[in-house]
Amino acid sequence: MRKIIKTKKLINGVSKKILENKCIIIENGKITKVLDLKNFKDKKGDKVYNFNKEVVMPGMVDVHVHLAFSGITNNRSFRAESADLDYGAQALRGYAFALDHLNYGFTSIRDMNAPGNVAINIRNMIKNNKLKGPNILACGLGLSVTGGHMDQPGWGSHVNFKDMTYPCDGPDEFIKGVRTQLKAGADFIKTNLCVSSTYDLKKPYKQEMSNEEIEAVAKITKMLNIKVASHTSGGSAITKAVECGLHSVEHGHWLDNKTVDLMKKNNTFYVPTLLVNERNFDFKENEKFKSSKNWKWLELSREAKWVSLKKAIKSNIKIATGTDAGFMLPHGEMNYRELEYLVQGGMTNMEAIISATRIGGELLGINVGTIEEGQKADILVIKGDPSKNIKILSDRKNIKVFKDGKLLENSI
Repeated sequence: MRKIIKTKKLINGVSKKILENKCIIIENGKITKVLDLKNFKDKKGDKVYNFNKEVVMPGMVDVHVHLAFSGITNNRSFRAESADLDYGAQALRGYAFALDHLNYGFTSIRDMNAPGNVAINIRNMIKNNKLKGPNILACGLGLSVTGGHMDQPGWGSHVNFKDMTYPCDGPDEFIKGVRTQLKAGADFIKTNLCVSSTYDLKKPYKQEMSNEEIEAVAKITKMLNIKVASHTSGGSAITKAVECGLHSVEHGHWLDNKTVDLMKKNNTFYVPTLLVNERNFDFKENEKFKSSKNWKWLELSREAKWVSLKKAIKSNIKIATGTDAGFMLPHGEMNYRELEYLVQGGMTNMEAIISATRIGGELLGINVGTIEEGQKADILVIKGDPSKNIKILSDRKNIKVFKDGKLLENSI
């Protein structure tokens, strides 16, 4: 049975204009044709949906989430929940978080680090039609130097965790890390190149991976035809990784002109994760913290990110939408704010929507993010026009979701 979506207003993820009077034909979960309404002829047995007042658009893509984490804002509690919950419990909770993204119109997500194969197992259950949910790409565990960003110290010396981090030291260990995550089922590899630093606020970032380690990851992943995404802050490590073929720069608070030019040349994606930085300023902080180096770093990185975003926009770099949900952010309900911040940084509403649809789909490398022939029928019906007001996407009551061509009644 064919499913037919008729709409007077269509955002297809490609054009920067709203298209009028279109008909989307869906068969077996895929879009087979997009026609002008005047050229459509129905067939007996067609299931027809008419949306005369709503705007139809592609399902959105969040390319930076953490399904194993809840978004709790207290640092000690954030660390504790990783130890309190079995990986099975984290997977069950993570599946609920995946549905939160779906219910807010994000039909595809990319998980950027989860212990114990949590995100990989959620992905597998959805992919194998055991559960309903968004499309998920997962990296398994992010690769980090010992004591680095994703292998942080601070636990008692007697504490030993299994499969919670994957520390690597030296090129050979990073090569093994790549192979180990792929064996576990990773879709891509995440590394941690460089991080924040308050040692000298004139240089508020430091390199973690050595150039030799960066080169080793680039060489093995290129041989295996696997993409690499990297947590970054600033400095020459980003430049080196982009030179070596890095697929996406995550965060990238401080992007210098040389790096931006290389990103443009190499078609490197940029995921600025503006919301998670701004989230720090949602809270009422005590005066003692505001006088600390850590607070000064937050202010410096906040200022720098807007500069880097403007550089990326001016250079026409592919900017994808990623929220960092799970880290200081709930899943789903705040995602719209990332689009608002992209607009604040210089995009039009429609450009921000394209960032959250077509560009995200291109980054993932799967057939999502646009309403075109051959794409997965992941489609949203919006009460209101997000090309005029992004905040419409903040209310899930305004969003109807078609996943693989099936209307999710009252969401999940």
